[in-house]
Amino acid sequence: MARETRLRRSTLSRKSVAVERGTKLLETGFTRPLFMMAHHDDEISQAGVFQRLGKNLKSVWVTNSDGLYFESDMTPAEYGKVRMREGVNSVAQVGIPESSTRCYGWSEVEIYRWLSELHSGKRTIEEASGFFDGIRDNIRDAIFEIGPDAVFTLAWQGGQPEHDLVHFFTALAIREYEKEKCCQVAFFHMPAYEYTIFVAHRFHPLYRGERLRIRLTPDEMRTKMRMIEQYPSQKRLFTDFEKVFKVIGKVGYITGGPRNAEEWLATEEFGPVPRDLDYTRNTHVLDKATYINDDFEGVPVTFSRSVRPVVRWYLDRAGVR
Repeated sequence: MARETRLRRSTLSRKSVAVERGTKLLETGFTRPLFMMAHHDDEISQAGVFQRLGKNLKSVWVTNSDGLYFESDMTPAEYGKVRMREGVNSVAQVGIPESSTRCYGWSEVEIYRWLSELHSGKRTIEEASGFFDGIRDNIRDAIFEIGPDAVFTLAWQGGQPEHDLVHFFTALAIREYEKEKCCQVAFFHMPAYEYTIFVAHRFHPLYRGERLRIRLTPDEMRTKMRMIEQYPSQKRLFTDFEKVFKVIGKVGYITGGPRNAEEWLATEEFGPVPRDLDYTRNTHVLDKATYINDDFEGVPVTFSRSVRPVVRWYLDRAGVR
């Protein structure tokens, strides 16, 4: 019992510091904040941060989010249109007008096709670069056109390849922007999930970077739930997350952490992107622990043979490191 009490106190102390720092950071205010996201619904895990950034926030989605079209009776294009409208409806709940959003509409289906063909060797990175150049250029255009003083994107986490690619191309664009404009952009990443979705909305326990947190107010939680309601197409996915939260909640009774899905969602975690982050290095010891079960028509999508070749290609050709 004494050991459990000490563990609880230590955990609560670290979390309290993270909440204090995260709350103060967002209170200082950014004048031109930008959310750079891979998919429509990526904003949900950080809906509280989204709200606190204010009405000047710009939202960019890189894909049309058509990846799960096969769970419906729609074509990828039809499914993508549904997802894109859901995203606009979601951010509208916090007062972000459609005019403050943009979607570049890249097909997840095609992204996965290229990544799988890199893995199998059917395509070379030279061939694939013609496709990925467009994604890189769109993200760069958004950074240079919006001119943000703070950028929030998905964590470089090894949970989902498009999350990682959007993070990587955003990092390249920010480095180039900072060099050309002689300024510094605050750059933050937000954990989505890894190890399928078992580690959800948090950095994994061994993450060494700075952790920042906020605790949502009741009004912020109500708004977050309204945002979730704008995604009827993702009901199955949200249900899967709830199941994970129930399992994690049992640990919360010992550590003093969240004990159910609502308590888990009421705390959000993010952190500054380490400036020395090595994008050529896998975030997990084993390649199989990265992008678990991700494939395209039975061909795996992996870090070592799908994403790392893309990273190395663009790092070698970037004007900044």
